[in-house]
Amino acid sequence: MTKSSITPADLADAFARVRTLQAELERRERAIGRKAQQLARGLAEHMKAGDYLYRQTIGIHAFDVNGEVCLASAYLDEERGEYRYRYAVLCGGEAAKRALRTAPLDPGDSDEPGSGRRVALATYADHMDFIERLPGYVAAVARQFEAQIRKADSAESGTQDARRQLSTLSRRRRGSERSRQVSR
Repeated sequence: MTKSSITPADLADAFARVRTLQAELERRERAIGRKAQQLARGLAEHMKAGDYLYRQTIGIHAFDVNGEVCLASAYLDEERGEYRYRYAVLCGGEAAKRALRTAPLDPGDSDEPGSGRRVALATYADHMDFIERLPGYVAAVARQFEAQIRKADSAESGTQDARRQLSTLSRRRRGSERSRQVSR
């Protein structure tokens, strides 16, 4: 049998390398978190407070904080045999975290407001979940805008039809008034 050729200096170098890699990983995770927050702010700009989106087991709630729309992910976690929501604030920081405790959210997909809500700032894993589902959320917002445009088109068409009907009624009324004046 041969003796191990690892020296204390080799171990110190290996541990130093692990610390360096760990610090680099943490730096990159913070950078991804900042970028995910920017993406969340971008999505929030196209949503209204009270909007709710759902994709692949994670809901996104939009809520108001001092006139600004913020977003939080909603996860359904099992706790002691029961399922409870936990919320991860994606953008808006500590102010959004405080506001989310009492913010009105979609009642079918959220806890009641109050101090019992489990609210925290988003972690790296929460940001990664959001980024993974972001194309689906954006598509849902686009569909909502398309539906609103179709509704506006329908209303515009209805307005045009009503305008035509009123114009026809006005012409008939003027015509009947003229015939009454001629017959007098």
